[in-house]
Amino acid sequence: METYDVDGWGVLGDRTRRVIFERVAARAQTVGELAATLPVSRPAVSQHLKVLKDAGLVADQPVGNRRIYRVDPDGLAAFRAQLDSFWTRTLAAYKRSAEQDDAGESMAAQTGQETVRTQIVVEASIEDAFRVFTERFGDFKPPEHNILGVELAETVFERRVGGHIYDRAVDGSECRWARVLAYEPPNRVVFSWNLDPRWQIESDPDRTSEVEVRFVAETPRRTRLELEHRHIERHGDGWEAVAGGVGSDGGWPLYLRRFAGLFGQDS
Repeated sequence: METYDVDGWGVLGDRTRRVIFERVAARAQTVGELAATLPVSRPAVSQHLKVLKDAGLVADQPVGNRRIYRVDPDGLAAFRAQLDSFWTRTLAAYKRSAEQDDAGESMAAQTGQETVRTQIVVEASIEDAFRVFTERFGDFKPPEHNILGVELAETVFERRVGGHIYDRAVDGSECRWARVLAYEPPNRVVFSWNLDPRWQIESDPDRTSEVEVRFVAETPRRTRLELEHRHIERHGDGWEAVAGGVGSDGGWPLYLRRFAGLFGQDS
């Protein structure tokens, strides 16, 4: 009998990959069928499927000149056992913590899902950190994070109040997914998040959330970025999916790690 070593945590931590897995679980599909309903390119879908396959969560079968992807029941069973073990340990630890310190519950209430916060420190002056974040936003934004359905050519950050952050595809099409609400170099920038829970453009400004990035000088050559994505509940039904996506390891934390990498750092 084959043994599965499923790294489900890292594999399904990426939101797009998780959606692909859920859709394959619902119905066996080809790369083309999946790409037609997702805001990512066919090559990106193929790469996500390869990761899922390497983890033992999906299997593929050639049918003519196509490959059909479906859930691998043996790999899924191994991942289920992994989950069961994790929750058994986690709930036991939570019970012990709650018994020892009631303050943990109040802390959880202060960090509700409606707001996502993350931060990172870079070895750069506050002026350089602000400049790189705004001028080179497209250099650290993952290229697969776009809803154009076409390969991304660039991401543009218009550095002024009323400007937009938008993606431009190789075919010239554009997606304006954010609007700059405050631009205060080198201390602060705020922009709207104009993507709804289905990851489509939201045209109603009352149903968009906000992202504030603060730059704090710890020393003349060391700066802390504090990112707060707030008012996520404004997106209405399904806002939890937005919070889960931007707060996951493949969301804002990934952006900030890639940002730090522009300074020759990993964290």
